[in-house]
Amino acid sequence: MELIKQIKDAETTAKTLIGEAQKYAVQVVENAGRLHIEQFVKMQQERRNSIETAESDGQKQGIAESEQLKTKSSQTKQMIEQKANAKMEIAVKTVIDFIKKQD
Repeated sequence: MELIKQIKDAETTAKTLIGEAQKYAVQVVENAGRLHIEQFVKMQQERRNSIETAESDGQKQGIAESEQLKTKSSQTKQMIEQKANAKMEIAVKTVIDFIKKQD
């Protein structure tokens, strides 16, 4: 009788241990899935942040290059106007001299 009782106790203990092991396994799987989702969400956020940073940096660089081009264009325009004005004065003087000589 005692042996039968010990066997039943062992079976009960084994069933309890198996049940707890199953619960633990389910928790591990659920935690692993949750961690995977959390990592995925974190990676997506990092990706978004990287894209936003790249866009911001690109925009700043584009504005800086645009300003440089405007400055260079303005300087070139001034230089061309100065050269044109100098040549125009000479041309006008030449025309006036030519007209005076015709009289």
